Amino acid sequence: MLFIFVVIQLSGQDAKMSLSLKQSCLLGIEENVNVQNAALEQQKARYRLREAESKLYPQLEAYSSFSYYYAIPKLIIPGEIFGQTGLIPVEIGTKFDWSNGFRATQLLYSQSYFTSLKLARQMETLSELDLQQKKEEIIFQVSQLYYLCQATREQISLLEASKKNMDRLLGITELQSRNDLIRKTDHSRVSVAADNLQTQIDNLDQLYSNQLGLLKYLIGLPMETEVVLSDTFALSQENMLVDLFHKTGLPERTELQVLDKQIEITGLTRKSIRQSYLPTLTGFGEFYYQGQRNEFDFFKEGNDKFFRVGFVGINLTIPLFDGFEKRSKIKQYDLELMQLRNARENQLEYFSKELVDALNQYKNSLEILRRQEKNIQVAEEIYDVSLQGYRQQVVSLSDLMMSENELTEAHLSYSNALMQLKNAEVEMKKVKGEMLLIIDN
Repeated sequence: MLFIFVVIQLSGQDAKMSLSLKQSCLLGIEENVNVQNAALEQQKARYRLREAESKLYPQLEAYSSFSYYYAIPKLIIPGEIFGQTGLIPVEIGTKFDWSNGFRATQLLYSQSYFTSLKLARQMETLSELDLQQKKEEIIFQVSQLYYLCQATREQISLLEASKKNMDRLLGITELQSRNDLIRKTDHSRVSVAADNLQTQIDNLDQLYSNQLGLLKYLIGLPMETEVVLSDTFALSQENMLVDLFHKTGLPERTELQVLDKQIEITGLTRKSIRQSYLPTLTGFGEFYYQGQRNEFDFFKEGNDKFFRVGFVGINLTIPLFDGFEKRSKIKQYDLELMQLRNARENQLEYFSKELVDALNQYKNSLEILRRQEKNIQVAEEIYDVSLQGYRQQVVSLSDLMMSENELTEAHLSYSNALMQLKNAEVEMKKVKGEMLLIIDN
């Protein structure tokens, strides 16, 4: 909340905002629906754990029970008790029965329940891992889009600089054409080239607007907010990861941690079912007042309207036979464990391949970027020579325009290569399980 109030200052359509990559990722985490739902699921898991722990405490309830016996139960007793022969039916109880009291139970021993308690704790941990995974996903998406916007903005700046040079050349050729120093077609060629550059700039402006709009959507900003990407789009020491190529071990990805936790949870569930074969011991107690009358006169004066009753005891439950229900459930969880282990093994192989691919992509992107740096140096030298030669009228206009285009293309290629390198860096953070470092640093 402090970040939101300090960094963001919005005021209707005049809202302006300077965004770094870290700030964009933090906003994305704050506003993303999937992250919000994962956080809510984490809270639900916490309350599910408290629900499971509630069985550790005594369960106490109050009750009031009223019954009217329009046919009173009878008990058959031998008539010899009363000096008669045969069996005599005797009514047991009264027409009206009203009981008010308290009932308490306490779980004393249930191995299955204790295992279920561990299961609830593991479910809470699983929800935390799911929240972390959702954060990593949104950081990955925002990072890629942020660099894409930066690259497009950089290309627009390069083309605008080239357009300024072309406009100056257009002014020179117009003056030369008026003085009949060059052909009018040469001036027209420069004019066409300037128009083509402007078209490229307009197309990139529209593309940048669309990309920026998508970034605003991901991080939850209003579309009318004016955004400036504050991070420098340049090669930095962070891109030159010295120890990058020496780490060959597979990192502990969140996806693998989730699968490990699911395997552990399934194993605990299976164990809980097996332990349900064991006896369960429960303590219980009850205290109540019971009133039994043949007439509904409970509210009349007298001391014999209700009688006090109380007892405590222990209940031992021993499962004997359930029609093989538990055995069938255990077999199902055995198969589910096999599926999860197969999925983990397959995921492990894929992550190993992904790590190798990411390393190769990073190396290749870094090599391409270095090559483009050299190309810019060469293109700048050629352009300087061509410009001097054109001024001395020893180099044709076509050669000058060609060198101008080559220099622009070299800068654009460098910008694309830098974007690819930054994306490769993000991909490396992903495969190494380090996406959260973007917002932690």
